[in-house]
Amino acid sequence: MRSEATFETPLGRGSVVAEAGRLVQVVLPRVDIRPSVSEPTTPAHDDRSGVTAGISAVGSGEPSDEALRWARELGDYFRGLRRGWNGDDIRLGSFGFTPFRTAVYGALLDVPAGSTITYGELARAAGRPGAARAVGSAMAENPIAIVIPCHRVVRNDGSLGHYGFGDPWKSFLLQQEGARE
Repeated sequence: MRSEATFETPLGRGSVVAEAGRLVQVVLPRVDIRPSVSEPTTPAHDDRSGVTAGISAVGSGEPSDEALRWARELGDYFRGLRRGWNGDDIRLGSFGFTPFRTAVYGALLDVPAGSTITYGELARAAGRPGAARAVGSAMAENPIAIVIPCHRVVRNDGSLGHYGFGDPWKSFLLQQEGARE
């Protein structure tokens, strides 16, 4: 069963889609202006359900536990209470990615929050030197942005490059994780 839930970002609501007990998609609001990083805040709780405020279902019906969990975790990320995810948090083998993408996304999960890696460096880390362009395609088609931190991948010259939900997100997400400009 497919289930959706939303979470708050500094620029509006994002959403997650969970299916068959796993996260399958993260969507951020499209942005063309640079957002600002806010200070971490204490999450508000709904005393009736224990659900972090700002989390809601999309469409009809109740969101699944998995959709709510990921919406909470992404909400925590945007409140500065979480800096990212790692290979222990994500079961990459359950996604049906190609072996190449599984290797690339796995290597990317090893890049510390607030740090960057070039497309070429990531290709080498995934055991595929010379596959920088293919790494770029994998980043562009990443279905679970932020969780698989494609925003940490930069061009060979150190410039940030593009980001699917709007270029300003890339700089913002790196700052959110403590990177210095």
